Amino acid sequence: MTYWNHRVVKESMSNGDDWYTVREVFYNDNDTIHVYMKEAVDISGENIEDLREYCEWILKCFDKPVLNEEDLPENPF
Repeated sequence: MTYWNHRVVKESMSNGDDWYTVREVFYNDNDTIHVYMKEAVDISGENIEDLREYCEWILKCFDKPVLNEEDLPENPF
């Protein structure tokens, strides 16, 4: 069974700066990253309660280590 969560991903920009985004990351049964979303998450919903709940899910990613984009699988979704 696979699962997913939000994670902070650090990108190294061509000018040498770092850029941080929040992405959806999907895992295999053995807890390794299978695929991740190329685009950063978009916070949207049908109502304010949906937005609040989504933001609460996203906030959990700040309790996990930052992922380096260069260490992620080569083909993002």
